[in-house]
Amino acid sequence: MAQTLSRERSAARARLTEYFRERKTRAGVLARRLLGTPAPDDAVLSEHLIRERRMQTRIDGSMDAGLVPTAWAAWELLQLEAPTDQSGVVRTVGFLLGRQEQPGRIFGEGCRPYMHERRLCSHYVGGFFSAAPEEHPVAPLTFPSGVVVSDERGARFAASCFALRAVIRAGEDRREGVQRHVASLLDMDGLWSRDDEAWTADARLFAFGAIASAPLPLRDRAAQARARVLEGQEPDGSWRGADPFHALDMVLQGPTPEARAAVARAAPLLSGVILEDGALEREASEERALIALRALTVAG
Repeated sequence: MAQTLSRERSAARARLTEYFRERKTRAGVLARRLLGTPAPDDAVLSEHLIRERRMQTRIDGSMDAGLVPTAWAAWELLQLEAPTDQSGVVRTVGFLLGRQEQPGRIFGEGCRPYMHERRLCSHYVGGFFSAAPEEHPVAPLTFPSGVVVSDERGARFAASCFALRAVIRAGEDRREGVQRHVASLLDMDGLWSRDDEAWTADARLFAFGAIASAPLPLRDRAAQARARVLEGQEPDGSWRGADPFHALDMVLQGPTPEARAAVARAAPLLSGVILEDGALEREASEERALIALRALTVAG
């Protein structure tokens, strides 16, 4: 059995190696970096991709005035090793921070009986980012990993966590509003319990990714919350009700021994998916392939 799993993992890794061999994309650069097989022009390609993203931003630093596309642009720049003080990073992150505590965030906005009862109103939580004014629906909202959030409340929650992850990665974790957002997530006790049906598994994992690099004063509490999510992993390596690639993408944000063990348990599941016919031609296949390669690399 162990030999079969090892062969499947090796076959999946070989398929991903071939898939990324000549891709002139951010995912291709990152994949070849992981594999230790950079192309001769990858350094030049990275600089081109950084310039391209910087030029695609509007004068306000956004990508089409969208919270999620702008957070993703900032994340891509940082993954490509653009310095945190590089103009593209500064402008995109500046736009994100400008959307903090703005109308349309729902969580921590005003007080309604239902929200107050669940301690989700302005009396209890804050620091959330607004994906759009409330009169402009954002759902269904598709994220780069291919996961789709269909309900409005969940989409706005996921978008805020997605933006939080980016601004922390950009070194803005000392800001009061950023720390309040992290603390608010940690205070949502039901969020971290898989028995609370008010939260989906995907939402829980978005929060997991957002607190993976929590500010130092909140790091111990964040570790406890992440442990509760990891405990919910099924025997086959999945999380019940969650998109498997989204789940691994978020778990990979916190490289603790427990997270790495969870990734290793999921490796057979991912290998099987990658080896399916047409797996690398589906929607968001490049990003999902990169997630799978990262997972298989961590799994060893």
